[in-house]
Amino acid sequence: MKRKFFIAALLLAGVSMSSFAQGYRDGIEYYKIDQLDNAKELLERNLDAASTNKSEAYYYLGMIALKQGNKSEAKSFFEKGVAANANNPYNLVGLGALDLKSGGNAKANFEAARKLSKKDPKLEMAIARAYYAANATTYAKDIEKCIKNARKWNVNDPDSYIFEADTYADKRDWGAAAGNYELAFTNDPNNVEAYVKYANTYFNVNPEMAIDRLKELLAKQPNSALVQRQLAEKYYEDNLGSKAAEQYGEYIKNPNHFAQDEVRYVQLLFFGGKYQESYDLATSLVNKLSANDDKVFYMRRMQLYNLVQLDKWQEAMEAGQTFFGMAKPADATYEVRDYTDYGKALQETGQPEAALEAYNKAIELNPQNTDLIRNMGDTYADAGNYAKAVSYYQNLYDTQQNTSNDIFMLSNYYYGLATTTEGAEKADAIAKSQKYLTEVDEKVPGNVQIVNQKAKLAKLIEGDEITGKAVPAYKELIRILDAKEDKSGYDRYYKYAYNYLANYEFTKGDKNLAKEYYRKWLEHDPDNDALRQYVEQMK
Repeated sequence: MKRKFFIAALLLAGVSMSSFAQGYRDGIEYYKIDQLDNAKELLERNLDAASTNKSEAYYYLGMIALKQGNKSEAKSFFEKGVAANANNPYNLVGLGALDLKSGGNAKANFEAARKLSKKDPKLEMAIARAYYAANATTYAKDIEKCIKNARKWNVNDPDSYIFEADTYADKRDWGAAAGNYELAFTNDPNNVEAYVKYANTYFNVNPEMAIDRLKELLAKQPNSALVQRQLAEKYYEDNLGSKAAEQYGEYIKNPNHFAQDEVRYVQLLFFGGKYQESYDLATSLVNKLSANDDKVFYMRRMQLYNLVQLDKWQEAMEAGQTFFGMAKPADATYEVRDYTDYGKALQETGQPEAALEAYNKAIELNPQNTDLIRNMGDTYADAGNYAKAVSYYQNLYDTQQNTSNDIFMLSNYYYGLATTTEGAEKADAIAKSQKYLTEVDEKVPGNVQIVNQKAKLAKLIEGDEITGKAVPAYKELIRILDAKEDKSGYDRYYKYAYNYLANYEFTKGDKNLAKEYYRKWLEHDPDNDALRQYVEQMK
């Protein structure tokens, strides 16, 4: 099941970026697979870099503008491309494409481009694409001529096969499209466009094959931000969370990564159990982004989630306060987990009433969530409101959504209710506590906590006088403890049992047996000097 909901991760501190330099070419690769916004961002981001061929970059910026319907901007970019390098034929192709879109004649621009780069199959296919974008039917013969020219000049050039594959993909003929993409990267084993389009076409049919192709490509093009990202995306879409996280971790070291990918990396780290890393990256983003950036909201959420998982309760509570105190983006909604994690942090920092408010909001979002019902019951018990606590656990029991532990907690909270009430209400609470305790004891026989609770309830029933009602339960508890190979961590139960048994025998007048029980108590409480002195003084 895919786990999508928000965002994260920043450039890793101290990582050298020089080994990832593809600059504006990453933008060209995104353009070729029709991710126009990503292409534009990278082309503009790298436009003034020393390594950028501005004339080429302007051509692709112009083509993006043209595809997005902004003809005036497209014209401006193409003209800038010509000014930057009059010998680059592609901006003339761009101006020709603009002519076609405007209903004019592109022949002059196309012929001028061809004179600058004669018998160039890639240029010929750029012209074919201009005709196809304008009207595939009207210019069918022109397109066919371009394809023939390209293959006549270089039959192994991949661009004509990619173009034909794209036309098949437009008709949703996925088999023919994939076949032509494969032919293209067979002719050119380093062709990013063909590999990526093949993987995208095949992914829904055979995700493993698509991923294998991208892995092959990454080995050949290790610095391509597009290939790095596509592989990470495909791992993510195929529910391969750990591999996706690892690949995203490599990808975001590339300077041509996107902010939305930083966001996803935080999420992947969280679901991969790397809570401290996820928290640190989320915090880095909060510190880097402007305060009004919507991503800050999601990073604040991730800070809360991670701190809860790290059991850093005070910090988690403060993170929750900050998260709920900030403005919520218009398209964002609060999640059940927002309230439950904040409620847990409030509960752990001694604020049960505030925790109840948070849990109540969570239940409003998901009233059938049994974990929320448990949280509400436990939090009311922490606040000393046992009547409310038993109402939530009674609901779990009555609707048969309970576990053995829920039945035990129901008995325990009825016990708590009995300690805070009097008369008929107290008697009813004791009876119900006994009922559910007996039921869970039958389901889970020999459980230390259950048997200890039996003894506690017996003591409550007998009141201030020690009448021996708890003797059977405490002797049963000792038998269970003595049978355990590892008795570490059970000293407190031994102390409860021997304390009661010693006092009971002393009250009966059997001081020797009482002394024996006191000594056994002392074995499990060796630092109790007052008890030691008392035992030594007993005659």
